[in-house]
Amino acid sequence: MHLCNNGNRLRIMVYDKTVRTEGKTTLRQAQLVMLEMMKVVDKICRKHDIQYWLDAGTLLGAVRHKGFIPWDDDLDIIMPRGDFNRFIEIAPQELPEDLFLQTRKTDKSIWKWIKIRDNYSTFIQKTEKDKKIKYHQGIFMDIFPFDLVKNGYNISKLFLNRRFQISEKTKKIAWILNPLSTLLVKLIGFERLKKYFIKTHSGNNPRYVTPGIDFTLSFHSFEYDVIFPLKEIDFEGYSFMAPSDPDKYLTTIFGDYMKLPEEQARKTHAYKILPFKKCNHKMSLQY
Repeated sequence: MHLCNNGNRLRIMVYDKTVRTEGKTTLRQAQLVMLEMMKVVDKICRKHDIQYWLDAGTLLGAVRHKGFIPWDDDLDIIMPRGDFNRFIEIAPQELPEDLFLQTRKTDKSIWKWIKIRDNYSTFIQKTEKDKKIKYHQGIFMDIFPFDLVKNGYNISKLFLNRRFQISEKTKKIAWILNPLSTLLVKLIGFERLKKYFIKTHSGNNPRYVTPGIDFTLSFHSFEYDVIFPLKEIDFEGYSFMAPSDPDKYLTTIFGDYMKLPEEQARKTHAYKILPFKKCNHKMSLQY
């Protein structure tokens, strides 16, 4: 529990660090930590009228398993860009001391989205194995920004991120386009161009909801009414927010999502999870 005198208001946000002891495996212990983090984020969002929804494997788990996919070791949610920015402003005053808001401003983060980290644990991703990591490595959940746009902007996204080689339409001339876009991004500035493209593609009546222009993990676009209005869905016995049409959402991402993948295709992110051992970050705490 974290109490903070914010003006005339007393803020109380509860985070139960002991839930990890209820898990019979390391994976389940991590899932219970992420669930507790999600409960805190949900309370903040409801309190401040911030929109979010469960995404990707987390949403798939809610629909197919009523909770985590049994082998899943991460938790993903989405926020529209405006809500994403508001959450970054509000969260530091609302999060309990057990949790850390990881951004490029609060930490040596390498990601263009944000993470909420548990301060009592260590989560070493496969990509971090044998590396000297300077940022917080606690068990985490991801929060991604999505943009509401009136038309597709994949070319603008490729330009901003200098990734023409990953598109079938542009990879043959990427050797020309990438250096050109790199030069212009350096001259004008990434953030300035990002704001320009978002403003250009946005409007009062958006038709599509798409992954944020500043990262290239996904190029899926959803029609506006597939996402909104948001509705509640059961996840591990709690109600969290989900897209209006989870079936269309998941089919767009996964295809036949109700079919279980073969065991060799059940991928995880972690190389090692230590639910009771703090990482080396200055904000970490002894359990």
